[in-house]
Amino acid sequence: MGKIVTFINMKGGVGKTTTAVNVGYTIAKQYNKRVLLIDMDPQMNATQYTLNNAQVRDILTKPSNTVYGILSPTNDYPKILGELKKEEKLSPKDYIYNIRVNFDIIPSHLELMSLNLNERPLKLKKFIENELKDSYDVIILDCPPTISGYTKLSLLSSDSYIVPMKTDYLSFFGLPLLENYISTLKADYEKDLEFMGIVLTMVRTDWRIYNDVKALIKKEPRWKNKLFKAEMRNRTMIENALSPENKNDNKNYILELDEVKDQIINITQEFMIKGRL
Repeated sequence: MGKIVTFINMKGGVGKTTTAVNVGYTIAKQYNKRVLLIDMDPQMNATQYTLNNAQVRDILTKPSNTVYGILSPTNDYPKILGELKKEEKLSPKDYIYNIRVNFDIIPSHLELMSLNLNERPLKLKKFIENELKDSYDVIILDCPPTISGYTKLSLLSSDSYIVPMKTDYLSFFGLPLLENYISTLKADYEKDLEFMGIVLTMVRTDWRIYNDVKALIKKEPRWKNKLFKAEMRNRTMIENALSPENKNDNKNYILELDEVKDQIINITQEFMIKGRL
């Protein structure tokens, strides 16, 4: 049975999607494990990160072949109205796009914003359990930077969650808010959800705020043992990795950038240990 992990942070611009995508890619390539990335953000950042422009344009014309199609009420019509025509049916593989060997994605779509996800908060969970979990060793869900129906569905579908964060005070102040939300969710749905840890991203060790925020995390008993030892430093080459030239040369993944690849390898190794994979 595959491990299901949500990458979440209430604040944007903290390297959450970059971390989620690159941990997934590194697991697939370094450990030869089957990894599925599910993009739960209507902004489609993980989708655009991993797929080429032609694939993204094709996805924009086919919302039914994305996570929108999985969560849309029309996905229930065959059970209610009887069998649809054969050509109208979608199988699990119709939602899945291959990225690299052992690494797949279920893309997001802008139409996801049109759905009332609170009507069926366990729909994604059931789809994963019934159609996907036995096909993958690791399933990673990338959420938008907000508390919403997207994060609710993702967390209720997961075994655990991980928080990538910058060493700034706004990110730190968001930790107890996120923790309170998840505690309420766990109580309301009697959900067992493991806090896998905090990964520091976009790190500048020469900045005083880095040491100050890190000290605040370690001072809090409930967080100090959750802090990953491995960190992702702030490097321009990571930000530039998504340029058209780098994407064409498969240099959009940190593992392929020689100067910084040890960082994502170390984070992924720690992820594998904490996730008991």
